[in-house]
Amino acid sequence: INLGFCGNPDAEEHVTAIQERIFHRHHEVGLNLGYIPDDDFYYAFPVGLSYTYSFNDHLSWEVVRAQMALNTEKDLKDNLESNFGVTPQEFSEPKYFIHSHLVFKPSYGKDALWNRGVINHETYLFLGGGMVNYERDYSYGSSDSENAPSVSFGFGRKYFLNQNLCLNLEVRDTVTFKDDKTENNIWFGVSFGFRFNLSPRKTDQDSTVELLNHYLRDRDNE
Repeated sequence: INLGFCGNPDAEEHVTAIQERIFHRHHEVGLNLGYIPDDDFYYAFPVGLSYTYSFNDHLSWEVVRAQMALNTEKDLKDNLESNFGVTPQEFSEPKYFIHSHLVFKPSYGKDALWNRGVINHETYLFLGGGMVNYERDYSYGSSDSENAPSVSFGFGRKYFLNQNLCLNLEVRDTVTFKDDKTENNIWFGVSFGFRFNLSPRKTDQDSTVELLNHYLRDRDNE
């Protein structure tokens, strides 16, 4: 007796293909440019360098991101003095940023550009901490500085331009714990990264070991 099962011949089988990530590199050195729009008295443009080590396709460590702020004054101070006759007692200007982050990379894909080419990309999340240096100017005395601890987190999209170059677009939220208050700033950034692997170091081979290897190979050939 033959027992059989007949399926629906019209049923479609769904097949999913997942491509391996083809642009993995262990090291990335980045040139970063940012914009902080919500500081009270300054338009801040952080510029700096970063180094990131990638453990695998899903986890990286931005070991250091060091930036210097290029600032221009807003009109708020002049408006307060001209319209309200009030002079702020303290002006806190961001000067330097140093942070380190863990980077999680859950998403990877590629887009077609006007049907003329394909660009690969990955989406990443990051969380870390560091320090922000402020220069404080007072209307009633000399200036001083403050190093305030901060927490930084956000998300970004990395576009792989080729095997070694990438373009990163990021949105960061930095919470800084200053002496007199806690300050929260949004950071929009773009960076260009150079990605690479280190070649294995060549080692000198012991002549005795080399002779022994030749001897063993000759014995195997006999």
